[in-house]
Amino acid sequence: MLIEDGKVAAVGRLDFKEGAEVIDVTGKVVAPGLIDIHVHLREPGQEHVETIATGAHAAAAGGFTAVCAMPNTDPVTDNQAAVGFIVKQAQAAQAARVYPIGAISLGQKGQQLAEFGRWWVPGR
Repeated sequence: MLIEDGKVAAVGRLDFKEGAEVIDVTGKVVAPGLIDIHVHLREPGQEHVETIATGAHAAAAGGFTAVCAMPNTDPVTDNQAAVGFIVKQAQAAQAARVYPIGAISLGQKGQQLAEFGRWWVPGR
């Protein structure tokens, strides 16, 4: 695999330039990045356990380029403001992407549906 400017430029049998850094990845997995679809970042409400930033950095260190944050925070991620907070914290962390998962019901109590709609769209 040839990497130029931090991006995969070619794959297969390659002729390397003189002085190129060569890393033997025999027996290793080379992947574009992993996604963990079930993480508990605990922010807001339990920052003493983990924050969005620490979770995003830990994910990136482990080869994950994105994570999906479960809604069981305090307060529960069941509204646009909570989703917006998570998105802003994740952007500030500048690590793995964080996709907030919204709760189905208000407060995760199963009594009243949470507002569904266009809370957040990646890249906007």
